[in-house]
Amino acid sequence: MTFVIALMLLARSLMVSAAEKPQDFAYAMPIHADGRDGLYEVEIPAAVYRGVTRSDLGDLRVFNGQGEVVPHAFKPRPASSVKAPAAAELPLFPLYAVSGGALDNLDVRIQRKSDGTIVNILSQGKGTAENQKLRAYVLDASGLKRPAQALLFDWQSAVGGFAGKVRIEGSDDLSNWHMLADNASVVSLEFGGHRLQQKRVELRGRKYDYLRLSWPENQPLLERLTVSAELAAGTVEAQRVWQVFKGTVVTGKPGEYAYDFGGYFPLDRLRVSLPQVNTLAQVTVLARANPSEDWRPVTSAVIYRLRHQGEEVTSPAIAVSGAGQRHWLLRVDQKGGGVGAGIPALDIGWVPQKLVFAARGASPFQMTYGSAATKAASYPIRSLIPGYQTETEFKIEVASLGEQVTLAGAARLRQSMDYKKWALWGTLLLGVALLGLMAYRLSRQMSKTDANSDGHSETSDKPK
Repeated sequence: MTFVIALMLLARSLMVSAAEKPQDFAYAMPIHADGRDGLYEVEIPAAVYRGVTRSDLGDLRVFNGQGEVVPHAFKPRPASSVKAPAAAELPLFPLYAVSGGALDNLDVRIQRKSDGTIVNILSQGKGTAENQKLRAYVLDASGLKRPAQALLFDWQSAVGGFAGKVRIEGSDDLSNWHMLADNASVVSLEFGGHRLQQKRVELRGRKYDYLRLSWPENQPLLERLTVSAELAAGTVEAQRVWQVFKGTVVTGKPGEYAYDFGGYFPLDRLRVSLPQVNTLAQVTVLARANPSEDWRPVTSAVIYRLRHQGEEVTSPAIAVSGAGQRHWLLRVDQKGGGVGAGIPALDIGWVPQKLVFAARGASPFQMTYGSAATKAASYPIRSLIPGYQTETEFKIEVASLGEQVTLAGAARLRQSMDYKKWALWGTLLLGVALLGLMAYRLSRQMSKTDANSDGHSETSDKPK
């Protein structure tokens, strides 16, 4: 029995020694926090996605200065609006100027109603009226109840189509203008049997009462132009981080290009950068987590890079649901020659994740990551922050991250034998076996004692 107790104590010591420590991970980043608050948040950088072994960041930990793990949770990433917002047509007022003249130098006279909406705009620049031409429009957005997240364009299609650029600025006083979109493409073309239309321009920034729409001076005018405001629906589109990856040709499979992102990025947008101008192709995008799996279709799209009347226009970003997939494949329809010479590049975009941790214990704190042997240990955000609903309601102090440092290195990224775990299990199984053996021996002894007792009883009962 003493030996069994010793085994139990050994097993307990092994369990204690099996507690995680920073050297169990491949990499770390120091966390710079002022230490005045109980909770801090950091934004997960791209290097972390390249260093983890799990797409859910389950092999990420936060340690304090004593080498103890502290609780952490991941904030929900802000979602994009999925409800189709209503569009409101905006009144257009033309601005005329001489060739080469700056729009800000125009003498603008405005006639308003009592509610502030514009009735008419009279613009006058240097030169005579005969040598002035239409250079811009002012759009009256003062009647909108919510910010416009995009402008929707429509015009009378011209022979040969249209492809051009526009600039959109915002103002509240028609004097000070702020950039909302620059060199945004507007397109309506037919090419290779496909109809291409890009008539939506996203805006950035807050709500403005007035918008100014302008274009390059040598660009053809849009005939019978109408512009509508797409109103924001609850949340503004979250800002994304972008990174470019080069691909390789798949041997023996024309039109297939493979990409290894080198990590598990939570991407939700994908842009295809074509190597040659005047290219249009139908593509299928596929993905998988590792090379041993089959390719899984993600989406299909028409991609293009075209030059029209001196302007180059490219296909917009593609919405994808490929979080946690490291390997990607671009399968290009070879009809029409595919993408020609060269290899397309992939730009991936994602909304950065934010980690919140409890600043328990002494600093310095560090974030470690990269271990094939660890399990997920993050808390639900509402467990770490009771009552948490949205990021706007709970403002948490922001900490910064230092440069990546190597701890145990890339060896931790490979699954290896966990000697501590096997020693623990071996010790426990040996203890169980010894207990079973002791129980068996005790049972045998009790059986022999019972048999001897029965024999003595029978002898004493026989007649003399």
